[in-house]
Amino acid sequence: MIKKITCMLFVFCLVHAYAQNTYYFSSSSGNDSNAGSQASPFQTISKLNSLVLSAGDKILFKRGDTFTGQIVVSYSGSNGSPIIYDSYGTGNLPILTASDGNNGLTDPLSTIKITGKEYLEFHNLQIENERFDSEAGSPDDQAYGIFIQSFKSLPGSGNFEDAVLFNHFRFSNLVFQNIYSLDSSGTAFNNIYSSGIYFFNAFVNDVIIEDCYFTNIERCGVWLRKYVSDAIIRNNTFIDLGGSGTIISNSKRVLYEKNLMRFTGSSSDPRMTARGSGMWVFGSDDVVAQYNTSQHARGGGDSSGMHVDYGNSNILYQYNYSEDSAGGFCETLGANDNIIWRYNISVNDGNPAGQNKLLWVSDYAYNPQKSTNVYIYNNSIYQGTDYKNVIGDSEISLKAASLNFINNIIYLEPSAKLGQAGYLFDVDTPNFAKNVMYGGTINTNFLNKDATRKELDPRLFDPGRRHFSGYKLKTFSPALGTALSFTEPNFPLAGVGIFQGVTSKVTQDIFGNPVDLSTATNIGADNGTGEPNVPTVNSYEAESATIVGGSEITCVNASGGKAVNILGAGKTLTFNNVNVATSGLYLLNVFYANPTLSSLQITVNGGATESVLLPFSDGYCYQSGNPTFFPVIISLNAGSNSIMLENGAIDKIEVESVNDAALSTNSEVFLNSSDAHLEKTILYSDETLKLIMNKETQFKTAQVSIYEITGALIVRKDFNDRNINLPVYDFGSGIKIVVAKIDNHLFVDKIIVR
Repeated sequence: MIKKITCMLFVFCLVHAYAQNTYYFSSSSGNDSNAGSQASPFQTISKLNSLVLSAGDKILFKRGDTFTGQIVVSYSGSNGSPIIYDSYGTGNLPILTASDGNNGLTDPLSTIKITGKEYLEFHNLQIENERFDSEAGSPDDQAYGIFIQSFKSLPGSGNFEDAVLFNHFRFSNLVFQNIYSLDSSGTAFNNIYSSGIYFFNAFVNDVIIEDCYFTNIERCGVWLRKYVSDAIIRNNTFIDLGGSGTIISNSKRVLYEKNLMRFTGSSSDPRMTARGSGMWVFGSDDVVAQYNTSQHARGGGDSSGMHVDYGNSNILYQYNYSEDSAGGFCETLGANDNIIWRYNISVNDGNPAGQNKLLWVSDYAYNPQKSTNVYIYNNSIYQGTDYKNVIGDSEISLKAASLNFINNIIYLEPSAKLGQAGYLFDVDTPNFAKNVMYGGTINTNFLNKDATRKELDPRLFDPGRRHFSGYKLKTFSPALGTALSFTEPNFPLAGVGIFQGVTSKVTQDIFGNPVDLSTATNIGADNGTGEPNVPTVNSYEAESATIVGGSEITCVNASGGKAVNILGAGKTLTFNNVNVATSGLYLLNVFYANPTLSSLQITVNGGATESVLLPFSDGYCYQSGNPTFFPVIISLNAGSNSIMLENGAIDKIEVESVNDAALSTNSEVFLNSSDAHLEKTILYSDETLKLIMNKETQFKTAQVSIYEITGALIVRKDFNDRNINLPVYDFGSGIKIVVAKIDNHLFVDKIIVR
């Protein structure tokens, strides 16, 4: 009997130890004396902070509600049973904010505070923290959404990984916005740390930040400031931030891919720091940044599309698109080793409002030191007219111990200049070979560094297009098959861990074409066989469209001397009968003359409205402004389409097809039902969509996208194993399209959500 009782007690304790609870919170209908169930939810953050949580517990916040107060994470999950913070219900994401306004009550430094805890996940939440009132012991010039730190000190070895690290942090489908300190006006730029997600002395390993949206933040979106390893940051959007989208410092092994960064270094709010590259690395080892887009980085400091600060090793930037950054392209500072820039595209980088160094490598470091083994090869660089209709006139500043500049295309419009406004060349061991340097006025000394250069038109597909697809090569390009074959630098961790899909030697170009630099290849970022046709562009004048609430205005420099003013809410301009031959993705070029940064609303075929920030042009119509254009990717149907615009001074629109509107391979093989299938095609909202792989493909990565039947994207997620599943509750009801890109295979099917 004693043995039986002991056994029963053991089983009871074992079950109790692994019991998983779900706690529901609603600020609108909850009460802290409730049971915490969905039917009887808790109400406040104070109640949450009082709960004793266990591994596997879930905290769910009701959508549409706002929760005020600082969440102090006091408990860890365990391996396989993380503690999860998520949302429930329908409607807008629940808002979590530490600040309760300017009312004299303390506003905490962060909305979520994590100190020395692990196995934590945060999904489907909106996080804000606009501080007005001081918190005792906290600096007034800082504010954070999520703040992660530890109680550890750096080991004597100086290697943070010699300490025992905290593991497993997941952040997905989070919105970070409206994060500001009380006042940082008297604080030096480098001492302002306000961020959406901030790791400081964190000592953490295994971090994934994906599908998140960052906007309206004093400085940074994501900052791995100290001591993070094995981090993946992917599929995030960083729009209109005072500083950088992401900063990676004092960290190891980070994969940064498929992120969109626009208007970093913004000054749209006077509290913003107004300086910042889209992304940069400092004092870090083994970082890969690939398939990212950075546009309109601003500020008088670095403010490049992406850059490599000082004290790094083994940094690989490949397949990225950089446009209209104030700093320039390929910014690499001092005391670095093995820095690789390959198969990237740069369009109109560098302008006089910033550093304006189109080509930029320096020795800047705490103790100035030239970098070794800097490789810049097979990139395509275009310089023409920027968004303010100013022709490019950028500097060249190159200072390194060893610099390799091979197989690049530099294309200047006839009146553009490079290396005339400023020129510095201080390289101990230069290696320049087989570059195309064409057009404009290029500094003669720089030209002469490459005795094998080609000063011929590379015949780009659509030079000046503000999208990477314009920089393919046309048939009969002198860049086709004429690149230098050479031994590429080594990225030591290629194929290992989070870099499983990364190769040390390049195997494809930015468009997905195969590459082998040991054989005959193309100069520049495109290794295709050449595009035979010129792009087809259809143009539609604003004054010929349907105007509601707006007015036709005289605009001397506009097409036809006219534009349409629909600035302000409720004023619309609709282009009916926009005809295209085939269904697919198109570039919509909106020509406008807005005097300030503004938000344009775009609705295609009566679907969901997309909000797009437009950089200001060089003036409004009555200020003799010259309309500029901004490209947006849209989906059109074969035949007639309607495009409605709201809030802008519109000259015209142009519509042109893009063969490959996403940075991915274009040689996909369709999988049939014998190769792969969905476990179920009729699902309920509380079920999980599962894709079963029958075919034994050489599986590395998969990207699964769920679309409305209209073509609108609902959700997109990456997988790096064969366990491909997605919760259905965010899909909405009705017919949905499932598209899975599995390496070079493509799977498409329909589902019905009830």
